[in-house]
Amino acid sequence: MTENLDRLARFLRDLAQALHISGMPTHDLERHLNGIGQRFGVRVECFAVLTMLTLNITDEDATQRVEMLRLPPYDFNMVRLIALEKLIREMEGIGSLGRCEVQLNEIISAPPRWSGAAFVFLGFLLSASVAVLLRGGWTEILCGGTVGMLFVGGQLALARVPRLGPAAPVILCTVAAICAHALSLVFPQQTPFITAVAGVVFLLPGFTLTIAMSELATQNLLAGTGRLAGAFILLFMMGAGLAIGTQISQHLFPAHTTGTFALVPTWVIWPAIAALGVSMLGLLQAPLASVHAMIGGSLLAWTVFSLVGAVLGNVVGAFVGALAVASAGHLYTYLTGQSNLLVKIPGLITLVPGSMGFRGLHALMEKDSAGGISLITDMVLTGAVLAVGLLLADNIAPLLFTRRDVRKNTVR
Repeated sequence: MTENLDRLARFLRDLAQALHISGMPTHDLERHLNGIGQRFGVRVECFAVLTMLTLNITDEDATQRVEMLRLPPYDFNMVRLIALEKLIREMEGIGSLGRCEVQLNEIISAPPRWSGAAFVFLGFLLSASVAVLLRGGWTEILCGGTVGMLFVGGQLALARVPRLGPAAPVILCTVAAICAHALSLVFPQQTPFITAVAGVVFLLPGFTLTIAMSELATQNLLAGTGRLAGAFILLFMMGAGLAIGTQISQHLFPAHTTGTFALVPTWVIWPAIAALGVSMLGLLQAPLASVHAMIGGSLLAWTVFSLVGAVLGNVVGAFVGALAVASAGHLYTYLTGQSNLLVKIPGLITLVPGSMGFRGLHALMEKDSAGGISLITDMVLTGAVLAVGLLLADNIAPLLFTRRDVRKNTVR
């Protein structure tokens, strides 16, 4: 039994690390591991923060094993996360441990679903769509998409040099700001700030802010505080890069008049939201077969936000939008058996306030204290109501939408 306990402890440690680096929130990670322990006849006490994981595993004889490890930085990988959740659902006890170990190694070693030219193109699509949301015109859409494409390509290149990792946001945002101002020489109707913000949206931590709020609300205080601090630090680093790039551009390029003149029709917002859903394939490393769910989640979130926000204000609109899209995710799981994250995450990312905080930081750097504080306050408030809507849906919807496996008498 001691050998089995050691083997199980190593497996749970590796599984927890795989879930973490794939982007699973702390409270969901702990819930999954506690549930797995019940299936294997042991008690698992899991404590996870962004940089550390502690597992205390106790069997029926009160024998304990403690696993502690430092966690690497995480990123969203929906293909891996979906495979891991499927693996968890198919676990049947200690007899299935060998099969599970093999499957876990295969999942971890699989290459990214999106990389190279396809990944860079999705970066263009993401930034061009966000330029529409920022009220940019046709030139901002084109220039923002171009900067976004260069930004994603630069991030892939810098990823090959791990020592530059901490400085990458500053470097990339500096180059993005310079490119945005350089493009304004060719397209004088362009607003460089909109182009720059749209171009760097790939790194904006708006969704991270929402997850941090959710963790704080579920009493995962260390994990939530760490994630929230990380989001603000990333925003400050990106803002610093933007300020550096803007100052350099003012010395490199002659002064010229800019402004948005070629405005887009209002109906363009809807295909832009759909394109935003498609671009999430690369941002979240999601399977191509899930594109319909991701587009649907994005459109649903924006529709609810627009309708409710027009009557009750943006804060209530964001709350109801998050509640609706998270509930739709659970309904999608009930109907198809696929992960609710395929609907939930794209919809929430459509609503998250990352660009709001970025604009707030820029306003502070431009010595517009009132405007900057107002935007940052709106960002935090919007992130909070999104987290509340998400938590309500995650606690209520499973009671309404469940899948019961009659053969095993389990609820999924």
